[in-house]
Amino acid sequence: MSRALLSMIAAWLLRVLKAMPSMGCELLRTLWLTTDVGRGTDPATHPDNSMTGDLPAMSVQSVTERHLAVPRPPSPVPASPQQVTKYRFSQRPLVNYKPGSNKMVLLKKGDMSYDPPSLPIGWIKYTQPEGAPYYLHEEKRIITDLTDVTELQQLLDMADCLLHSARELRMPSHFDMELVITEVLGLHGERVFGYYFVDHRQRLLFWVHDYNLSNIFFNVDGVTARDHMKQAVVTQYWMHIELYPNRREVTVGDYEELRNILSCAIADAATSNAYLAHFELDSMTRMLDLVEKLEGSVGKENSYAVWVIARFAREFSRSKFINFSGQPCARLGVDQCIYVSPHHLSRSGSSFLIRIFDFFLFQSASMHLEELRQMWIDQIVHYRRWQKHIAKLTSEWARFTIFSTVLLTADVSLLATPALGSYGNSLGGGSGGTLTNGTGSSTSSGPSPPMALQVTAVMTSIYLSIFFSVASILASIQLTNHVGGKEYSSAASISALLQRTDKSLFGTYSLAIMYSLPYAFLVWSIFLFVLGMTFLVFSSTNHAMLAILAPFFSLLFVFSIWPSISRLGTYEMFEKLWRRKSLIRRRSVSATNA
Repeated sequence: MSRALLSMIAAWLLRVLKAMPSMGCELLRTLWLTTDVGRGTDPATHPDNSMTGDLPAMSVQSVTERHLAVPRPPSPVPASPQQVTKYRFSQRPLVNYKPGSNKMVLLKKGDMSYDPPSLPIGWIKYTQPEGAPYYLHEEKRIITDLTDVTELQQLLDMADCLLHSARELRMPSHFDMELVITEVLGLHGERVFGYYFVDHRQRLLFWVHDYNLSNIFFNVDGVTARDHMKQAVVTQYWMHIELYPNRREVTVGDYEELRNILSCAIADAATSNAYLAHFELDSMTRMLDLVEKLEGSVGKENSYAVWVIARFAREFSRSKFINFSGQPCARLGVDQCIYVSPHHLSRSGSSFLIRIFDFFLFQSASMHLEELRQMWIDQIVHYRRWQKHIAKLTSEWARFTIFSTVLLTADVSLLATPALGSYGNSLGGGSGGTLTNGTGSSTSSGPSPPMALQVTAVMTSIYLSIFFSVASILASIQLTNHVGGKEYSSAASISALLQRTDKSLFGTYSLAIMYSLPYAFLVWSIFLFVLGMTFLVFSSTNHAMLAILAPFFSLLFVFSIWPSISRLGTYEMFEKLWRRKSLIRRRSVSATNA
């Protein structure tokens, strides 16, 4: 009995399937006839081919024209919260205001209506804590930054297509899922519609098209593990929460996790100088105090508390991704390099160029180069260290300016002494003068050739000292103004500066040399001033005075260059030579005794 029933049902379905083409054609023919009758066309003039399943030519054309008349919504491209953030802050609408165009706004008596313009059905306007407005469709869980309400219907059409694609891919479909569609910047800077899905249960983003995930890797190379990529997606998730925090609760899990992360980071910063967090210890302490004040908002809808937690969580999630947290090659200290590359291997020593400049810059170029390497490990800027380094450089350049000014005054004062003044007049073709030597006797106005040569050396040294003092002042002022500019205002701009410099002819060596100029010019100015004073003092014919001054001069000279000698490792070199000679002497004595 059951087999007979199944056979009857199968036969009926087969007849229905066979009749469907002719039924569809008859329906289209009826629509076409109705349209032509409305236009005054005689249906009899068109043959009836419905029995053969063929549609009249005019019917097909009419249907096609209607299909083309309906505008198709633009196809959105996969995007990320990072792109939405960039677009939101860089492409804000401007106020259309002209000076003198203000008109009196008259408020009628008793009027207390300040409601915004009405929105299409289903849409609600929210304002992010930073002030940016956005719109939410509660039924379909669609979010957008579009400010033109006329585009919201077109956005719904795009959302239907994306949701249909998500269902075909069997992606999550629940109330904790959201779809963001808004304008972003395309590959060539044009405005396009971008989208991404958010799954709040898993704290992940997904797309229904292929997406280049390296766009959210923050220029970090070597990301191959799937769980490492997930950390980058989690960072984008927190960025999404930061963009759209309204209608969300502060969960206990998020609150406890962030408080534990801050506590661990504070403990690490208090006990180590190489901690990974890019915040200062005082800043993280204030962050923890702020988070603890949000404990009363746990389990409640509070957009401000959600925004604070999302901002802090995004920063620490990004730090985990950059430092390869959870990976075998994780960076455990800020000084640790985790890449094996030619760039890393070339860090073992200074180049020949730096060694040449070190000779003229008194080893300051190599010092600045090493400091730059410590702040740009694996081509990642450690902004906390960079800020300290720039503050130290600015303070040093200010002191160098003062020292150079004092030295410039001393140089000019030395040139104004009667001894050099009289010789300067004689050498310059003046009337000459007298020079009192060490015995107290006076000489004639015409100096002897040896004495004239010494005075020329003195004046040349002083003039060069003046030049270097002025150069030190100018270099200090320009560098101080340079580091206070836009290129040094954020970690991203500093990273762009270092990458651009690294690709230049001399690489980061040029920055190290440039930062060394104020100090080197000042030292050269001091050296030339001392050299001029030496020529002036030792040009005296008083042998008793020279015998007294020479030992002191030699002793002070040795002690003045002692710090530079100790920094070059000269002690170790002399110690090795001394031990080698002692060993050779012992061996020779032992051989003689034998």
